[in-house]
Amino acid sequence: MYDPTSILTQLLETAPARLETVPQGQGIYVLYDHEGHARYIGITAKCLTDRILKRHVGGDNNSHKFSTVYNAGRMFHARKAAASCPRDGKIAKELRRLFVREHCRAVAIALPGLSRAELLSLEANVLAAAPADAKRWNDARVLSAAEPIDQLNAFLATIEWPPEKHLAVNRQAERWQSLAR
Repeated sequence: MYDPTSILTQLLETAPARLETVPQGQGIYVLYDHEGHARYIGITAKCLTDRILKRHVGGDNNSHKFSTVYNAGRMFHARKAAASCPRDGKIAKELRRLFVREHCRAVAIALPGLSRAELLSLEANVLAAAPADAKRWNDARVLSAAEPIDQLNAFLATIEWPPEKHLAVNRQAERWQSLAR
């Protein structure tokens, strides 16, 4: 029904859009990092908007790509990590969510009427044809987190956060550094 090569071309050649603009419904998507590089190709049989905004941006584990990749430094929060503070961590997670929504992008194609099996087959064929960089996060068993320091500094300068929130995310960065040692 859908040609995997055409779908891949559309995913990689369409200008990436803000995450909140992806269509509703089931389909296939590609996530772009803060530098504008395609990094992950996925499908959902439910809702593209929910999958991207609630899971990839708001989740806490390796299957939630943006949440994992940017879970570092001032954006660090891990509910189950003893080093994380629940109060400060909640603020750090808010910063991560805001940063990702501002700096990361996606291309999503709604594909109504396909069964889950058809979506999975299409995804497998698209991934088989995709360049390695476009599926870097697909192929990683564990994603490394890193804080894009310069871009985050510039972003923090544009949002009007009270000093106590800046202090909270700085404490989280110290906690993250203690884990990295």
